[in-house]
Amino acid sequence: LVLDKELDREEEPQLRLTLTALDGGSPPRSGTAQVHIEVVDINDNAPEFEQPIYKVRIPENSSLGSLVATVSARDLDSGANGKISYSLFQPSEDISKTLEVNAMTGEIRLRKQVDFEAVTSYEVHIKATDGGGLSGKCTLLLQVVDVNDNPPQVTMSALTSPIPENSPEIVVAVFSVSDPDSGNNGKTISSIQEDLPFLLKPSVKNFYTLVTERALDREARAEYNITLTVTDMGTPRLKTEHNITVQISDVNDNAPAFTQTFYTLFVRENNSPALHIG
Repeated sequence: LVLDKELDREEEPQLRLTLTALDGGSPPRSGTAQVHIEVVDINDNAPEFEQPIYKVRIPENSSLGSLVATVSARDLDSGANGKISYSLFQPSEDISKTLEVNAMTGEIRLRKQVDFEAVTSYEVHIKATDGGGLSGKCTLLLQVVDVNDNPPQVTMSALTSPIPENSPEIVVAVFSVSDPDSGNNGKTISSIQEDLPFLLKPSVKNFYTLVTERALDREARAEYNITLTVTDMGTPRLKTEHNITVQISDVNDNAPAFTQTFYTLFVRENNSPALHIG
């Protein structure tokens, strides 16, 4: 009994034959025997993933141990040849510190918290290896979704204090605003108190100039405490406050004034010189 062609256990794991033996008599006599052939598996199939590419999005505030994705591969072989284990394939140091794979289930979880401002995406290669050493690979594309977790930052470029009184539209301060978040999370609005004689003017991108709205009078008010409030457009909104103190310097704009316009003094005669008379 010889093979006519190669057998494939994955297509037909068993064969059943009936052998018949005939003698040369008249009438001929026959005998039969049943042959049961078990096709023994060899490791001729590498693991194959259900998807060649897995695309996943996770928010950057995901906690440690959060499930990122579950990859799955199948192997047509049986026994140890069909038993699959999962692992990262040639991961970088950063990926090894960020992700871990359950060798049995294919679950991929966070080992550390991801940060959109540091890394926006990861390309991870996963390997599935069977018991006979054959392997298959897939790619995980991990997109980190921005969360509004950074308040705006104020950087003061110039500050003039004190400023002279009686001078209109003096530049008091120049500052820039930044927010490392993206989209509306990174868009900002700047403002100051409404009851102050100062104006906030936008300059070049993300720069603002604080100027006096009118000429100031030191004799009326010699110091101003200004709060720069910067709020982003994210949800929830985050804000930053920066306080500056502006002092008003004196200008000689006031002549001396007597408390009375007319004085009457009574002095006795025959007094010595240098007598205090009033």
